[in-house]
Amino acid sequence: MTAARAPFPDDLVIVPISRWPTTLPAASVRIVLGAPPASTIRPVRRSTARPRVSVVIVTRDGLCFTRLALESLLATRTAIAAEVIVVDNGSTDGTLEYLAEVERLDARVRLVRMGWNAGFAAATNLGVARASGDVLVLLNNDTIVPSSFLERCVARVMRRRIGLVGAVTNRAGNEAQIETSYRTYGELRQFGRRYMRAHSGELLDIRTATMFCTALRREVWDAVGVLDEQFELGLFEDDDYAMRVRQRGYRVVCAEDLFVHHFGQASIGRLGPTGEYGRLFHANRRRWEAKWGVPWEPYSRREKPSYSALVDRVRALVCDIVPAGATVAVISKGDGDLLALDGRRAWHFPEGAHGVYAGHYPASSDACIDELERMRSSGAGFLVVPAPAQWWLQYYDKFGKHLHDCYRVLWEEPSAATVFALGGR
Repeated sequence: MTAARAPFPDDLVIVPISRWPTTLPAASVRIVLGAPPASTIRPVRRSTARPRVSVVIVTRDGLCFTRLALESLLATRTAIAAEVIVVDNGSTDGTLEYLAEVERLDARVRLVRMGWNAGFAAATNLGVARASGDVLVLLNNDTIVPSSFLERCVARVMRRRIGLVGAVTNRAGNEAQIETSYRTYGELRQFGRRYMRAHSGELLDIRTATMFCTALRREVWDAVGVLDEQFELGLFEDDDYAMRVRQRGYRVVCAEDLFVHHFGQASIGRLGPTGEYGRLFHANRRRWEAKWGVPWEPYSRREKPSYSALVDRVRALVCDIVPAGATVAVISKGDGDLLALDGRRAWHFPEGAHGVYAGHYPASSDACIDELERMRSSGAGFLVVPAPAQWWLQYYDKFGKHLHDCYRVLWEEPSAATVFALGGR
């Protein structure tokens, strides 16, 4: 296999400037959207060969992300016969026009227009129904794939006991998430090559292969069935599918030598500010729990040295400045290690039923303030904002202002945490 010229400049910055929804720097967006598709997508004629691999991508606006995903995929010259089926859920931002142009340039691409937002599961099921490959790859439109993507997908799914194969990534919220160190597109490519070479052939059994990137054989899909469409726009359909795959006696694994960049929250993150994300999360969690008869638990995460050092530092500084016996709320993203504060009672922020992590970000600044004041009235005397959650204080700007106006900054260490005393100014 010979890789084509990279579709994007090496100095293209791909680190988001904000999340919920994920937003790239304006300069990066201009570069991606400013290049005519014909300048990055080489023409490919229709082939009479039956595709071996069918890649199914669902789009719903987010044109910049779609271009990064699709053009990185199409930029690879590969000996594997492949087709790319893009199912559009009613985009209105120029995505449809772009996809039509890509379909004209590259005969491997087929566009399916839904005309409305049917949700991830329904759109994926339609795409797979139109697919003819023996290997199916479900790929989010907010990813960037390596030049060896198709070969690696095919190689990993051909073991008979393996049902689902997921990729390692920079952002997944479960064991597939690894520690990364890149800022630009060129640095991403170098990182991916090094990491995949260092972990060649390694597989990790995993609870859920989250469907930002999942590969499986057609025979597995036929045996397990389609994605469950009761999960509406998205969330929990991948948890459900992994359970069903294991019921059939297959393994669900993460391929350590398949690295895919995932932006995350590019599409579904648009539901955050409206409160719809929280409603959808809880509704689908209840559906999953009713279907399987067990409570859903937050994902585990793999050990990362720099993150472990951060947790140790947060624990040390809290224990230095917060008295033993105090109650501390922690913006934890469900990580129980951040709540191990040696003699101090610690609560997840935001908190769900029975004291567990709520499982999602608050819908708005007002929701953050309401949760803070509820916890304070219940006894929380301090709030810890670890370094990875510092963006809350800007994104939820009224919440950040409320904290600084009403309470005292007890400690501020940008590389570790900000600690607020909730006893008033």
